[in-house]
Amino acid sequence: MGYAPSTRQLDICLHQPCLTQTFKYPLTLHTPAFSTNLRALYTHNARMFSMLRGFTPLKQNMPDRPAPYDKAVQVIVVFGRTGMGVSSLVNLILGREEAPYHSDIHPCTLEPTPYHTEIDGQEFEVYDFPGFRKGFSPAKLIGRLHRERGIDLVINCIRPKDGTVKGYYNAVRSAVPDRVPIVAVVTGLERHGDDMEKWWSRNGGDLLEKGLKFVDHACVTTLSPEDVSYNLDLYGRRIESTKAVRDLIIRCCN
Repeated sequence: MGYAPSTRQLDICLHQPCLTQTFKYPLTLHTPAFSTNLRALYTHNARMFSMLRGFTPLKQNMPDRPAPYDKAVQVIVVFGRTGMGVSSLVNLILGREEAPYHSDIHPCTLEPTPYHTEIDGQEFEVYDFPGFRKGFSPAKLIGRLHRERGIDLVINCIRPKDGTVKGYYNAVRSAVPDRVPIVAVVTGLERHGDDMEKWWSRNGGDLLEKGLKFVDHACVTTLSPEDVSYNLDLYGRRIESTKAVRDLIIRCCN
C-alpha cells in the first residue's frame, strides 16, 4: 500500500522553496497538475522527500510495546525476602556463579535480572528479583513481567524460621494469575540432619496452615562451590541440591 501523506504534511512541504526546480504549475492540492508537482518535489528536493516518506503519524502516540521474544524459552521468577539467598538460589539453578550475592542481609540485587540456562534440552530465563524488605515490594515488577513477557513458574526462596512471610507470598500470588504455579525452595539446610527433605515432612504442613499454598517444593543448600570445596559431605549436598531444584523446574514446566 502506498504512502498517503496528510494534508498538513503536504501543506508544509509544498510551501517550502525548492532550490533546483521551477514548477510549471501552481502548487495547489486539488488540481490535475498536483501529482506532477509532487513527483518533482520527490526528484528535486531531498529534504521534502524525507519529510513525506519518513514520517509515521501513528508512531508518535503509540505506547511502548515489549520486544518480540522466543516463546520456546520459558520464564522463571525467583523471589524472597532480602537476605534469604535468592541470588544464591539462582546460581544453583544456573549451575554457575553468575548472579552477584552477599553473605549478609544487605540487598545485592537492585533490579530484575534475567539469566539464561538450559535444563534437559529446555531453555529458560531465570529472573533474579530484588528481595522484599521494609518499604519495598517487587510484586508490581513481577506482575509487569507477566503482562509483558509471561511467566511459567514462580519460585519462593525461603529459609527455616524467619524466611516465610505470608504477606510477601500473597503479594506475588495476587500479581500473577492462579494458573502460574508457585513452588517453594527451602534453603540453608546444609546442616539439617542426614536428609534435607525431612525438613518439609516436619514443617510443610505449618506453611499450608499459614496459607502458603505451594504446588511443589525442594529442600536444598545454596552454599557456593568455594564454601563446599573443603567438605565432601557439603559438596555432595550441593550436587544433590542442584539436581533437586532442576528436577523441580522440569516437573512444573512440562
